[in-house]
Amino acid sequence: MKRTSLLPFISFCFVIILSCNAAQAHVISFAGEIIPVDNNFVANKLMNVIRKQMPTANLPSLRKRAMLYFPYVESQLKLHGIPADFKYLPIVESGFLNLSSRVGARGFWQIMPETGKGLGLIISSVKDERDDIQKATQAACKLLTQYYSMIYNRHKVASWSLTAAAYNFGIGNIFKAISAQGKNYFTMNLNPETSVYVYKIIAIKELFEYPELYMKNFGYNVFAVKNATKASKGGSDDDDDFKNMDVKVSNVKGKSLVQESKEVLVTAHLRGKYKGFEDGDLVTIELDEDLTVKGGFTRKGNTIKGRGWLIDGKVYVDIGYGHDVSLMDKDGKKGVSLKNLKKDEPVLLLNTINDDGSNWQ
Repeated sequence: MKRTSLLPFISFCFVIILSCNAAQAHVISFAGEIIPVDNNFVANKLMNVIRKQMPTANLPSLRKRAMLYFPYVESQLKLHGIPADFKYLPIVESGFLNLSSRVGARGFWQIMPETGKGLGLIISSVKDERDDIQKATQAACKLLTQYYSMIYNRHKVASWSLTAAAYNFGIGNIFKAISAQGKNYFTMNLNPETSVYVYKIIAIKELFEYPELYMKNFGYNVFAVKNATKASKGGSDDDDDFKNMDVKVSNVKGKSLVQESKEVLVTAHLRGKYKGFEDGDLVTIELDEDLTVKGGFTRKGNTIKGRGWLIDGKVYVDIGYGHDVSLMDKDGKKGVSLKNLKKDEPVLLLNTINDDGSNWQ
């Protein structure tokens, strides 16, 4: 919803890490729409978001709150036909805290009073259902589906990015922006808050789903409590961390595209000894099956090495394929618990492949 400011601890940077094939960059998407970084303006703007948004001391507690509420939010999003990426929107809005803004927005979803009443919420001096996670989530889902349909019906564009922007800026303002500037959120000139709103949602998605990819650029575990003060200071273009960042974006011409993909599990097991594991230590994985990625093939019996990082009690490993291949435990959950980080421990590699047979890179 329209707000004058965002909590400092919910602003994150996201880094688009190069794969082993240096000529190609990862495709970052939101709700199935590829971010169309096809000119210097958009690319530089993306870099500025990366540089100035850093995780802070509250990230561990934020992740715990998010994991508590995600199941219900995800179920409602699915029920209303809304992409799962929108589960990160309340993190941008409130950090999953029942907050009140000075302009009147309230709750996890930061719904304005009149908007909430229009969606059927009870809002009075004795009861405010914007504080009810279930009722507020249902109301927010109704609003998002309304905005999506309204944008499509008026401007004939199916865009969840514009829908998210409308949630922040208001549907009327987005209608005016579309009429004046076209149908691509990522090339629009909007107010400072709305112009980075979707980028922040994408940043949070990246940090929750691919946290292991971000450490090598900063040289330390930004998720560790001991680095909270260091991480919370944010970034400056003059900082060595940012000067050394290896960042590229996908050059996708034209409007946002939708990329369908499938996921394939490849069995493997750990090699080596990990007693006294510390952030940045190498983890060795031996393949039990062949692994095929775009531009490469690793045969069964060969090993892959990557740096591991301890996050929320689990070791996440950057094995060099970016978004395409992720390390999971034997139960199919991302990362490996510290106690299971040992020789011969069974693991899985989640290989994401596009319908055309290529990876996301």
